[in-house]
Amino acid sequence: MTLVLFGLAGVMIVFMMVSNNKRKKQAAVTEQKLVPGAEVLTGFGVYGTLISMDRDSRKADVEIAPGVIVTIDPRYAGAVVAPTVAETAEETPVESIPDDASSLDLSKPEFGQRVEDTSKPQKSDD
Repeated sequence: MTLVLFGLAGVMIVFMMVSNNKRKKQAAVTEQKLVPGAEVLTGFGVYGTLISMDRDSRKADVEIAPGVIVTIDPRYAGAVVAPTVAETAEETPVESIPDDASSLDLSKPEFGQRVEDTSKPQKSDD
């Protein structure tokens, strides 16, 4: 019984060391990507552009709006945002939109529009 407990404790310690090593590698990769000009997401949810970083004094200047620069701890520059490729107008086909209402199908009612039910007999006032 005691061997099983020691075995479980040993397995838990190995898993903790492996996950800690993964976390350190991921932090090192993120730190290498932190270069001036990189788009970053701070730990408190603000996007900005990294202007400068001093690792010795643990200060990083991030521009969060044109002319607005905040100084943060580089450890809170949570993630480097990957640049997205914008689609050009040439790649996306645009459907032709008619200038008049001639192509609209008015035989069907719009959503929420009341339609008289012709299957029920109409009440007469006689």
